[in-house]
Amino acid sequence: MSLYIQTLLTNALGCIKSRELDEALSLIKRAQDSSPNNPDIFRLLSVISALKYDYNNALELIDESIRFDPTNGVALSNKGNILKELSRHDEAIACFDEAIKLLPNYSEAYNNKANTLQELHRYGEAIVWYDKAIALQPMYAEAYSNKGNALEWLRRHDEAMENYDKATAINPQYIDSYWHKALSQLASGHYELGWQNYEARWSKVHPVPSQYTEIPRLENLENISGKNILIWAEQGFGDTFQFCRYIQILAEHGANITFVIPKALVEVLKSLRVHCSLVESLEKTSLKFDYQSPLLSLPLVFGTTLKTIPPNIPYLKVDQEKIEKFTSQITRSENFRVGLVWNGGFRANHPELWEINQRRNIELNIIAQLKDVPGVDFYSLQKGDPAEEELRIKKAQLWPNMIDRAYLLLDFSDTAALIKNMDLVISVDTSTAHLAGALGKPVWVLNRFDSCWRWLRGRDDSPWYPTATVYQQSTPGNWADVMAKVKFDLGVLVNSHNKK
Repeated sequence: MSLYIQTLLTNALGCIKSRELDEALSLIKRAQDSSPNNPDIFRLLSVISALKYDYNNALELIDESIRFDPTNGVALSNKGNILKELSRHDEAIACFDEAIKLLPNYSEAYNNKANTLQELHRYGEAIVWYDKAIALQPMYAEAYSNKGNALEWLRRHDEAMENYDKATAINPQYIDSYWHKALSQLASGHYELGWQNYEARWSKVHPVPSQYTEIPRLENLENISGKNILIWAEQGFGDTFQFCRYIQILAEHGANITFVIPKALVEVLKSLRVHCSLVESLEKTSLKFDYQSPLLSLPLVFGTTLKTIPPNIPYLKVDQEKIEKFTSQITRSENFRVGLVWNGGFRANHPELWEINQRRNIELNIIAQLKDVPGVDFYSLQKGDPAEEELRIKKAQLWPNMIDRAYLLLDFSDTAALIKNMDLVISVDTSTAHLAGALGKPVWVLNRFDSCWRWLRGRDDSPWYPTATVYQQSTPGNWADVMAKVKFDLGVLVNSHNKK
């Protein structure tokens, strides 16, 4: 390989590592003009496609690289990673094994194989392969952090934290390990360190987009009376529902607050206008702000602990007129009314969340087991395809007496009004569960094994939502035990309700 080609590819690799993918692509194309059959070129093009989540194209490109150089262990390891993302796990493991035969000292192939085993829930095996990677490369920060993730799944949380600590000791700039520390610490209720490490979300591999960085960050509550403070929503709708409770207590410190939220939340959050100015953007705002803060950094600003979570429940309100509008849509019955959400929806623009969404969602035929509980009118609060479409197609077969009013829910304020007409909401971990909790409505959260940190570890209650009960999977993917417990508890609740 000529020095010219080598320099272009080296520079392209640097751009890939810094996520400057268009610049990397430009450099690689220049190299390809001079060396069209270079296997390293196809390998790097494959890496770029994979980073853009175009795994099918990435697979075609890595196959071209391997065709030109069948003994390239690095390319085979890369192919394994692509196959893992395509859920072709057995083929992926075969690629890693071949890569290890060709390059027995290539620790990354061992780490990649362990990642695939972890995705298959074979955590004990994964740890064996992480240890092999670490034996080859004792300063392998990523392998320590990934091993920590496997230990988290095995609920060996102290050992997981030891491995995260090793990762950050080896590489203090390895942001993703701080992120994993945060998730474990917050899930354990160790909020003091957890909120600090949660700030890693701005720089992790899949970062939360940062905004308004030209305005100084709000770091404490000193001398904020009379100050103009910008608070902006981040991440999902559920996050906004959970943490908008801080707007009121920030206002009680005398601050003048402007709260920037997505358009979809303006109507449902309008009761917060007594504490802040509620806007979709700053286009029409002439204020100069003294400070700004992302919404989920407010617990850090307030030094929130388990004992100091703001208790003002409910902190969202619904117009009585809208509540009554939906009351007219309620079936005339003495039955207990339960609203249901069994699917968190599909976020096409967030492929990094697809796997988590798949784990948290429940198939319609599984949630339909609840129909056997007598004395209940079940209402669908489910919005978004593919779940809404599945209900339309299979309702007659699986749940003919399900009352579907979701077509009336044009925005979250409609959902809130229908929730207020329910006796109970049963929901997977999605925005509707948070909305029900913020409204002070009883809500049962059907929670995946790898629970989001918000529901804490080893608890069936929530200090964030006193009206919530959490039903947690005992093993990954096992909804059967959860549904059996929910059916039993719902039967008891309905019997108690009918005796009143």
